[in-house]
Amino acid sequence: MIKELSSSFKKAKKLQASFLEKGKIFFSIVQWELKKKSKKKQKNIVKGEFLGFSFLSYNYWTIDYLFDEIFLNNEYYFKTQNKTPLIMDCGSNIGMSILYFKHLYPNSRIIGFEPNPNSFKLLKKNVEENNLKNVEINNLGLYNEESEISFYIDSNLSTLIGSINKDRGGNKELKVSAKKLSSYLKDVEEVDLVKIDVEGAEINIIMELLESNTLNKVKEYIIEYHHNMGEDRSNLSSFLAIFETNGYDYNIKTSFKNISSFQDILIHFYKKAF
Repeated sequence: MIKELSSSFKKAKKLQASFLEKGKIFFSIVQWELKKKSKKKQKNIVKGEFLGFSFLSYNYWTIDYLFDEIFLNNEYYFKTQNKTPLIMDCGSNIGMSILYFKHLYPNSRIIGFEPNPNSFKLLKKNVEENNLKNVEINNLGLYNEESEISFYIDSNLSTLIGSINKDRGGNKELKVSAKKLSSYLKDVEEVDLVKIDVEGAEINIIMELLESNTLNKVKEYIIEYHHNMGEDRSNLSSFLAIFETNGYDYNIKTSFKNISSFQDILIHFYKKAF
């Protein structure tokens, strides 16, 4: 119990919020920690509450992990003067990122995409549960062509990983509808942020935006780039060059344990100030 209290205190302390909100988060995290260790059989869907949100998940481990990654580490933080920013969330999973963007900018307009039907089920519930306004969610994948594509997931409902790459996604193959992101960009003047976490399809998406001349409609991109995934060759330099030649600068966040190991590389692209 002491270990759980100490861990929860450290996490709550990281939250950029008032003392009162940190206190509430501390007790929420303690509850998640205790329920994670409980021998009592969990229901198929569980609920966590924080910062005025209710969040449904398939287990408490997922709630704790996503809250830590997104709210405490602020991996998707961006700053804009626009009171009603347009955000496109590619790879919404079960919705923690959408709650984060609504926490940052309550009047934002968000368009989310999630191909995994199990994840989309909870994504839809989390949008409805929190009565989120100006949020459109789509149960489809994004790719460089509009077609039906193979998408791989694990049999575990709570998995956070689904991919067009079998080595990354899992042993269960689904056929999902895919669209081009440019079809959503072509009718808007400007997008404040596009966040992309699509487990390997990021190269296809960005290449299609480049070819359709819609890449520069976006002020900022936050992309999780998947490096050394399976048998895929290293293409990071080419990926970065696309943005460099189109007037973007960037910051990179990553780590690795062993040479040649797989890496999740978080890259925040933004327009250069001249």
